[in-house]
Amino acid sequence: MPNPFAQELERLRSQAKMSVRDLAHRAHCGKSTVSDYLNKGTVPSPGIARHLDNVLGAQGKLVQLAYQQRQLRQGEEPPHAVTAADSPNSPASTTGDDVWRRTFLHQTLGLVAGAALPSLTESGDAGHLERMTAHRVLRAAHGVVDNLRGAQSVYQQAQTHHRQVLDDWRDPRNSAAERKELAALSSDTGGFVGFLTYDLGMAETAIRCYQEAAEAALEASDLSSWANLRGQMSRIAAEQGHLKRAADLADHALHRGGTRIHPAVRCWLHAVSAHHHAGLDDARNASAVLGEAWRLLGHCDDGEIPPYIGYISPMEVGKWAGHTFVRLATKRPQYTSDGIKALEEARAAWPRGARRGSAEVLTASARIHLASGDLDQAARHAADAVRIATDTDSSRNLTAAFAVQSAITTRRQSP
Repeated sequence: MPNPFAQELERLRSQAKMSVRDLAHRAHCGKSTVSDYLNKGTVPSPGIARHLDNVLGAQGKLVQLAYQQRQLRQGEEPPHAVTAADSPNSPASTTGDDVWRRTFLHQTLGLVAGAALPSLTESGDAGHLERMTAHRVLRAAHGVVDNLRGAQSVYQQAQTHHRQVLDDWRDPRNSAAERKELAALSSDTGGFVGFLTYDLGMAETAIRCYQEAAEAALEASDLSSWANLRGQMSRIAAEQGHLKRAADLADHALHRGGTRIHPAVRCWLHAVSAHHHAGLDDARNASAVLGEAWRLLGHCDDGEIPPYIGYISPMEVGKWAGHTFVRLATKRPQYTSDGIKALEEARAAWPRGARRGSAEVLTASARIHLASGDLDQAARHAADAVRIATDTDSSRNLTAAFAVQSAITTRRQSP
Protein backbone atom coordinates (compact mmCIF):
# COMPACT_ATOMS: atom_id res chain seq x y z
CA MET A 1 0.00 0.00 0.00
CA PRO A 2 1.44 3.41 -0.92
CA ASN A 3 2.68 5.46 2.00
CA PRO A 4 1.56 9.10 1.47
CA PHE A 5 4.09 10.39 3.99
CA ALA A 6 7.00 8.64 2.26
CA GLN A 7 5.80 9.79 -1.16
CA GLU A 8 5.53 13.43 -0.09
CA LEU A 9 8.87 13.30 1.75
CA GLU A 10 10.61 11.97 -1.35
CA ARG A 11 8.90 14.51 -3.60
CA LEU A 12 9.97 17.41 -1.40
CA ARG A 13 13.49 16.03 -0.98
CA SER A 14 13.93 15.66 -4.74
CA GLN A 15 12.45 19.08 -5.38
CA ALA A 16 14.93 20.59 -2.92
CA LYS A 17 17.77 18.59 -4.55
CA MET A 18 18.83 17.43 -1.09
CA SER A 19 20.61 14.16 -0.36
CA VAL A 20 19.27 11.80 2.28
CA ARG A 21 22.39 12.44 4.38
CA ASP A 22 21.96 16.22 4.16
CA LEU A 23 18.27 16.02 5.01
CA ALA A 24 18.99 13.80 8.00
CA HIS A 25 21.69 16.18 9.22
CA ARG A 26 19.44 19.23 8.98
CA ALA A 27 16.53 17.41 10.65
CA HIS A 28 18.78 16.23 13.52
CA CYS A 29 18.32 12.51 12.96
CA GLY A 30 20.26 9.62 11.42
CA LYS A 31 20.62 8.87 7.71
CA SER A 32 19.29 5.34 8.26
CA THR A 33 16.26 6.80 10.02
CA VAL A 34 15.33 8.95 7.01
CA SER A 35 15.99 5.98 4.69
CA ASP A 36 13.53 3.93 6.73
CA TYR A 37 10.91 6.66 6.36
CA LEU A 38 11.44 6.66 2.59
CA ASN A 39 11.83 2.95 1.90
CA LYS A 40 10.36 0.88 4.72
CA GLY A 41 7.16 2.75 5.48
CA THR A 42 8.32 3.74 8.97
CA VAL A 43 6.34 6.66 10.38
CA PRO A 44 8.24 9.31 12.39
CA SER A 45 7.21 10.74 15.71
CA PRO A 46 5.44 14.11 15.46
CA GLY A 47 8.61 15.85 16.65
CA ILE A 48 10.79 14.38 13.89
CA ALA A 49 8.02 15.00 11.34
CA ARG A 50 8.02 18.66 12.30
CA HIS A 51 11.83 18.88 11.89
CA LEU A 52 11.55 17.37 8.40
CA ASP A 53 8.64 19.66 7.62
CA ASN A 54 10.61 22.75 8.64
CA VAL A 55 13.71 21.74 6.67
CA LEU A 56 11.70 21.12 3.49
CA GLY A 57 9.29 24.04 3.92
CA ALA A 58 6.23 21.78 3.80
CA GLN A 59 4.09 24.17 5.87
CA GLY A 60 2.70 21.44 8.11
CA LYS A 61 1.85 18.90 5.41
CA LEU A 62 4.44 16.33 6.52
CA VAL A 63 3.26 16.65 10.12
CA GLN A 64 -0.31 16.02 9.08
CA LEU A 65 0.57 13.06 6.85
CA ALA A 66 2.67 11.47 9.58
CA TYR A 67 -0.19 11.90 12.03
CA GLN A 68 -2.68 10.35 9.58
CA GLN A 69 -0.42 7.35 9.01
CA ARG A 70 -0.13 6.82 12.75
CA GLN A 71 -3.91 6.93 13.09
CA LEU A 72 -4.35 4.35 10.33
CA ARG A 73 -1.96 1.99 12.08
CA GLN A 74 -3.36 2.53 15.52
CA GLY A 75 -5.56 -0.52 15.27
CA GLU A 76 -2.58 -2.69 14.27
CA GLU A 77 -0.09 -1.79 16.99
CA PRO A 78 -0.22 0.02 20.33
CA PRO A 79 1.44 3.38 20.88
CA HIS A 80 5.16 2.96 21.45
CA ALA A 81 7.61 4.83 23.57
CA VAL A 82 9.79 7.38 21.79
CA THR A 83 12.96 5.63 20.65
CA ALA A 84 16.53 6.81 20.77
CA ALA A 85 16.33 7.45 17.04
CA ASP A 86 13.40 9.77 17.63
CA SER A 87 15.01 11.71 20.42
CA PRO A 88 18.60 10.70 21.16
CA ASN A 89 19.04 13.13 24.06
CA SER A 90 15.73 12.40 25.76
CA PRO A 91 15.72 10.61 29.12
CA ALA A 92 12.43 9.07 28.01
CA SER A 93 14.29 7.10 25.33
CA THR A 94 15.57 4.81 28.12
CA THR A 95 12.56 4.91 30.38
CA GLY A 96 12.37 1.11 30.40
CA ASP A 97 15.94 0.74 31.62
CA ASP A 98 16.24 0.03 35.36
CA VAL A 99 19.49 1.98 35.70
CA TRP A 100 17.96 5.07 34.12
CA ARG A 101 14.82 4.65 36.22
CA ARG A 102 16.76 4.58 39.49
CA THR A 103 18.87 7.56 38.41
CA PHE A 104 15.79 9.50 37.35
CA LEU A 105 14.00 8.82 40.62
CA HIS A 106 17.08 9.79 42.60
CA GLN A 107 17.66 13.03 40.72
CA THR A 108 14.08 14.15 40.15
CA LEU A 109 12.23 12.73 43.14
CA GLY A 110 14.95 12.23 45.72
CA LEU A 111 13.29 14.50 48.23
CA VAL A 112 9.99 12.65 47.94
CA ALA A 113 11.54 9.23 48.42
CA GLY A 114 13.96 10.46 51.05
CA ALA A 115 11.20 11.95 53.15
CA ALA A 116 9.40 8.60 53.24
CA LEU A 117 12.37 6.38 54.14
CA PRO A 118 12.63 7.12 57.89
CA SER A 119 9.04 6.05 58.52
CA LEU A 120 9.62 2.84 56.55
CA THR A 121 12.53 1.74 58.71
CA GLU A 122 10.59 2.44 61.89
CA SER A 123 7.50 0.48 60.81
CA GLY A 124 6.82 -3.08 61.79
CA ASP A 125 5.11 -3.64 58.42
CA ALA A 126 7.82 -2.34 56.14
CA GLY A 127 6.94 -4.66 53.26
CA HIS A 128 3.58 -3.08 52.46
CA LEU A 129 4.80 0.43 53.17
CA GLU A 130 7.86 -0.03 50.98
CA ARG A 131 5.71 -1.24 48.10
CA MET A 132 3.30 1.65 48.49
CA THR A 133 6.14 4.17 48.61
CA ALA A 134 7.76 2.65 45.53
CA HIS A 135 4.44 2.68 43.66
CA ARG A 136 3.77 6.31 44.52
CA VAL A 137 7.26 7.48 43.63
CA LEU A 138 7.13 5.67 40.30
CA ARG A 139 3.67 7.09 39.56
CA ALA A 140 5.01 10.58 40.28
CA ALA A 141 8.03 9.94 38.03
CA HIS A 142 5.77 8.90 35.16
CA GLY A 143 3.78 12.10 35.61
CA VAL A 144 6.96 14.16 35.37
CA VAL A 145 8.07 12.40 32.18
CA ASP A 146 4.60 12.82 30.67
CA ASN A 147 4.69 16.56 31.34
CA LEU A 148 8.18 16.84 29.89
CA ARG A 149 7.91 14.57 26.86
CA GLY A 150 4.26 13.72 26.26
CA ALA A 151 2.13 10.60 26.52
CA GLN A 152 4.06 8.55 23.95
CA SER A 153 7.21 8.70 26.06
CA VAL A 154 5.74 6.97 29.10
CA TYR A 155 2.64 5.09 27.90
CA GLN A 156 4.03 1.54 28.01
CA GLN A 157 5.79 2.09 31.32
CA ALA A 158 2.65 3.53 32.92
CA GLN A 159 0.61 0.57 31.68
CA THR A 160 3.12 -1.90 33.11
CA HIS A 161 3.13 -0.08 36.43
CA HIS A 162 -0.67 -0.03 36.59
CA ARG A 163 -0.74 -3.80 36.01
CA GLN A 164 1.74 -4.21 38.88
CA VAL A 165 -0.52 -2.15 41.14
CA LEU A 166 -3.50 -4.32 40.15
CA ASP A 167 -1.50 -7.47 40.96
CA ASP A 168 -0.65 -6.07 44.40
CA TRP A 169 -4.30 -5.09 44.94
CA ARG A 170 -5.51 -8.63 44.13
CA ASP A 171 -3.01 -10.31 46.45
CA PRO A 172 -5.16 -12.38 48.87
CA ARG A 173 -2.66 -11.75 51.66
CA ASN A 174 -3.69 -8.09 51.90
CA SER A 175 -5.60 -6.93 54.94
CA ALA A 176 -8.83 -4.98 54.43
CA ALA A 177 -6.99 -1.72 55.13
CA GLU A 178 -4.20 -2.59 52.67
CA ARG A 179 -6.69 -3.53 49.98
CA LYS A 180 -8.48 -0.23 50.39
CA GLU A 181 -5.20 1.68 50.12
CA LEU A 182 -4.23 -0.26 47.00
CA ALA A 183 -7.68 0.36 45.50
CA ALA A 184 -7.11 4.10 45.88
CA LEU A 185 -3.69 3.77 44.24
CA SER A 186 -5.22 1.69 41.43
CA SER A 187 -7.80 4.40 40.73
CA ASP A 188 -4.91 6.89 40.46
CA THR A 189 -2.67 4.82 38.17
CA GLY A 190 -5.69 3.66 36.13
CA GLY A 191 -6.91 7.21 35.71
CA PHE A 192 -3.43 8.26 34.60
CA VAL A 193 -3.32 5.49 31.98
CA GLY A 194 -6.79 6.60 30.89
CA PHE A 195 -5.54 10.15 30.38
CA LEU A 196 -2.48 8.99 28.43
CA THR A 197 -4.68 6.77 26.26
CA TYR A 198 -7.07 9.66 25.66
CA ASP A 199 -4.20 11.99 24.75
CA LEU A 200 -2.99 9.43 22.23
CA GLY A 201 -6.36 9.51 20.49
CA MET A 202 -7.85 6.15 21.62
CA ALA A 203 -11.12 7.38 23.04
CA GLU A 204 -12.98 4.10 23.58
CA THR A 205 -10.03 2.47 25.31
CA ALA A 206 -9.63 5.56 27.49
CA ILE A 207 -13.27 5.40 28.58
CA ARG A 208 -12.79 1.76 29.65
CA CYS A 209 -9.69 2.74 31.64
CA TYR A 210 -11.59 5.51 33.38
CA GLN A 211 -14.53 3.21 34.11
CA GLU A 212 -12.29 0.59 35.76
CA ALA A 213 -10.48 3.31 37.71
CA ALA A 214 -13.83 4.71 38.89
CA GLU A 215 -14.83 1.27 40.20
CA ALA A 216 -11.55 1.08 42.13
CA ALA A 217 -12.23 4.55 43.57
CA LEU A 218 -15.59 3.33 44.90
CA GLU A 219 -13.92 0.37 46.61
CA ALA A 220 -11.51 2.86 48.17
CA SER A 221 -14.53 4.91 49.36
CA ASP A 222 -13.16 7.93 47.49
CA LEU A 223 -16.27 9.50 46.05
CA SER A 224 -14.35 12.58 44.89
CA SER A 225 -12.03 10.46 42.75
CA TRP A 226 -15.00 8.52 41.35
CA ALA A 227 -16.78 11.76 40.41
CA ASN A 228 -13.65 13.18 38.82
CA LEU A 229 -13.17 10.04 36.70
CA ARG A 230 -16.81 10.14 35.59
CA GLY A 231 -16.23 13.75 34.57
CA GLN A 232 -13.24 12.68 32.50
CA MET A 233 -15.45 10.13 30.76
CA SER A 234 -18.00 12.86 30.04
CA ARG A 235 -15.34 14.99 28.40
CA ILE A 236 -14.43 12.19 25.98
CA ALA A 237 -18.10 11.55 25.20
CA ALA A 238 -18.51 15.24 24.34
CA GLU A 239 -15.53 15.18 21.97
CA GLN A 240 -17.10 12.18 20.24
CA GLY A 241 -20.25 14.23 19.71
CA HIS A 242 -22.33 12.40 22.35
CA LEU A 243 -23.32 15.55 24.21
CA LYS A 244 -26.44 14.17 25.90
CA ARG A 245 -24.45 11.28 27.34
CA ALA A 246 -21.68 13.70 28.34
CA ALA A 247 -24.12 15.93 30.22
CA ASP A 248 -25.74 12.93 31.90
CA LEU A 249 -22.37 11.60 33.09
CA ALA A 250 -21.27 14.92 34.58
CA ASP A 251 -24.65 15.71 36.11
CA HIS A 252 -24.97 12.21 37.60
CA ALA A 253 -21.54 12.58 39.24
CA LEU A 254 -22.61 15.89 40.75
CA HIS A 255 -25.96 14.52 41.89
CA ARG A 256 -24.57 11.35 43.46
CA GLY A 257 -21.61 13.07 45.07
CA GLY A 258 -23.35 16.21 46.27
CA THR A 259 -21.43 18.09 48.93
CA ARG A 260 -19.54 14.91 49.86
CA ILE A 261 -17.15 15.39 46.96
CA HIS A 262 -14.33 17.90 47.24
CA PRO A 263 -15.17 21.50 46.21
CA ALA A 264 -12.35 21.41 43.63
CA VAL A 265 -13.92 18.39 41.92
CA ARG A 266 -17.39 19.96 42.12
CA CYS A 267 -16.00 23.17 40.60
CA TRP A 268 -14.42 21.31 37.69
CA LEU A 269 -17.51 19.18 37.11
CA HIS A 270 -19.71 22.28 36.94
CA ALA A 271 -17.35 23.88 34.42
CA VAL A 272 -17.35 20.74 32.26
CA SER A 273 -21.12 20.34 32.58
CA ALA A 274 -21.60 23.94 31.39
CA HIS A 275 -19.78 23.05 28.17
CA HIS A 276 -21.93 19.96 27.62
CA HIS A 277 -25.19 21.85 28.15
CA ALA A 278 -24.00 24.61 25.81
CA GLY A 279 -23.47 21.93 23.16
CA LEU A 280 -27.09 20.87 23.70
CA ASP A 281 -28.11 24.49 23.04
CA ASP A 282 -29.27 24.92 26.63
CA ALA A 283 -27.86 28.42 27.14
CA ARG A 284 -29.76 29.13 30.34
CA ASN A 285 -28.57 25.99 32.14
CA ALA A 286 -25.04 26.35 30.77
CA SER A 287 -24.76 29.90 32.13
CA ALA A 288 -26.13 28.91 35.54
CA VAL A 289 -23.80 25.93 35.89
CA LEU A 290 -20.80 27.98 34.78
CA GLY A 291 -21.65 30.61 37.38
CA GLU A 292 -21.66 27.89 40.04
CA ALA A 293 -18.22 26.75 38.89
CA TRP A 294 -16.84 30.27 39.41
CA ARG A 295 -18.51 30.45 42.83
CA LEU A 296 -17.03 27.13 43.94
CA LEU A 297 -13.57 28.15 42.76
CA GLY A 298 -13.31 30.40 45.82
CA HIS A 299 -13.89 27.38 48.10
CA CYS A 300 -11.43 24.95 46.52
CA ASP A 301 -8.26 25.70 48.43
CA ASP A 302 -9.04 24.09 51.78
CA GLY A 303 -5.52 22.72 52.20
CA GLU A 304 -6.53 19.22 51.15
CA ILE A 305 -7.02 19.41 47.37
CA PRO A 306 -6.69 15.87 45.96
CA PRO A 307 -3.64 15.54 43.69
CA TYR A 308 -5.72 14.38 40.72
CA ILE A 309 -7.54 17.74 40.64
CA GLY A 310 -4.59 19.87 41.73
CA TYR A 311 -4.67 21.72 38.41
CA ILE A 312 -7.93 23.50 39.27
CA SER A 313 -7.40 27.25 38.93
CA PRO A 314 -8.96 30.37 37.43
CA MET A 315 -7.17 29.48 34.17
CA GLU A 316 -8.75 26.02 34.10
CA VAL A 317 -12.25 27.35 34.74
CA GLY A 318 -11.58 30.13 32.22
CA LYS A 319 -10.62 27.52 29.64
CA TRP A 320 -13.92 25.70 30.13
CA ALA A 321 -15.79 29.01 30.08
CA GLY A 322 -14.16 29.58 26.70
CA HIS A 323 -15.21 26.12 25.52
CA THR A 324 -18.74 26.87 26.69
CA PHE A 325 -18.94 30.22 24.88
CA VAL A 326 -17.50 28.64 21.72
CA ARG A 327 -20.42 26.20 21.74
CA LEU A 328 -22.98 28.91 22.47
CA ALA A 329 -21.57 31.31 19.87
CA THR A 330 -22.35 28.91 17.00
CA LYS A 331 -26.00 29.95 17.29
CA ARG A 332 -25.82 33.03 19.50
CA PRO A 333 -23.20 35.53 18.26
CA GLN A 334 -23.64 37.63 21.40
CA TYR A 335 -21.50 35.09 23.27
CA THR A 336 -18.51 35.54 20.95
CA SER A 337 -16.97 38.48 22.82
CA ASP A 338 -17.37 36.64 26.14
CA GLY A 339 -15.53 33.66 24.68
CA ILE A 340 -12.70 35.78 23.30
CA LYS A 341 -12.25 37.51 26.65
CA ALA A 342 -12.32 34.29 28.71
CA LEU A 343 -9.77 32.58 26.47
CA GLU A 344 -7.49 35.61 26.29
CA GLU A 345 -7.36 35.68 30.09
CA ALA A 346 -6.73 31.94 30.26
CA ARG A 347 -3.88 32.16 27.72
CA ALA A 348 -2.28 35.11 29.50
CA ALA A 349 -2.19 33.30 32.84
CA TRP A 350 -1.54 29.79 31.56
CA PRO A 351 1.45 28.23 33.38
CA ARG A 352 4.50 27.53 31.23
CA GLY A 353 4.87 24.09 32.76
CA ALA A 354 1.48 23.02 31.36
CA ARG A 355 2.53 23.42 27.73
CA ARG A 356 0.42 20.60 26.33
CA GLY A 357 -2.72 22.09 27.86
CA SER A 358 -2.01 25.40 26.17
CA ALA A 359 -2.65 23.72 22.80
CA GLU A 360 -6.22 23.06 23.89
CA VAL A 361 -6.68 26.71 24.87
CA LEU A 362 -5.18 27.90 21.57
CA THR A 363 -7.49 25.62 19.59
CA ALA A 364 -10.52 26.98 21.45
CA SER A 365 -9.24 30.51 20.76
CA ALA A 366 -8.96 29.66 17.07
CA ARG A 367 -12.56 28.41 17.10
CA ILE A 368 -13.95 31.54 18.73
CA HIS A 369 -12.07 33.83 16.32
CA LEU A 370 -13.34 31.70 13.44
CA ALA A 371 -16.86 32.28 14.75
CA SER A 372 -16.18 36.02 14.93
CA GLY A 373 -14.94 36.06 11.32
CA ASP A 374 -11.32 36.97 12.19
CA LEU A 375 -9.75 34.25 10.06
CA ASP A 376 -6.19 35.54 10.28
CA GLN A 377 -6.18 35.47 14.08
CA ALA A 378 -7.89 32.08 14.03
CA ALA A 379 -5.18 30.74 11.70
CA ARG A 380 -2.40 32.04 13.95
CA HIS A 381 -3.84 30.38 17.04
CA ALA A 382 -4.47 27.12 15.16
CA ALA A 383 -0.90 27.06 13.84
CA ASP A 384 0.46 27.57 17.36
CA ALA A 385 -1.78 24.76 18.62
CA VAL A 386 -0.48 22.39 15.93
CA ARG A 387 3.11 23.25 16.81
CA ILE A 388 2.64 22.59 20.52
CA ALA A 389 0.55 19.45 19.98
CA THR A 390 3.28 18.15 17.67
CA ASP A 391 6.03 18.88 20.17
CA THR A 392 4.11 17.13 22.96
CA ASP A 393 2.94 14.16 20.84
CA SER A 394 -0.70 14.88 21.71
CA SER A 395 -2.91 13.16 19.13
CA ARG A 396 -6.15 14.52 20.56
CA ASN A 397 -4.86 18.10 20.40
CA LEU A 398 -3.52 17.56 16.88
CA THR A 399 -6.90 16.22 15.75
CA ALA A 400 -8.71 19.25 17.17
CA ALA A 401 -6.22 21.76 15.75
CA PHE A 402 -6.25 20.18 12.30
CA ALA A 403 -10.06 20.28 12.31
CA VAL A 404 -9.99 24.03 12.97
CA GLN A 405 -7.40 24.59 10.24
CA SER A 406 -9.64 22.69 7.82
CA ALA A 407 -12.64 24.81 8.84
CA ILE A 408 -10.61 28.01 8.30
CA THR A 409 -9.58 26.84 4.83
CA THR A 410 -13.18 26.00 3.95
CA ARG A 411 -14.36 29.41 5.16
CA ARG A 412 -11.71 31.20 3.08
CA GLN A 413 -12.70 29.27 -0.02
CA SER A 414 -16.38 30.05 0.42
CA PRO A 415 -17.75 32.73 -1.91
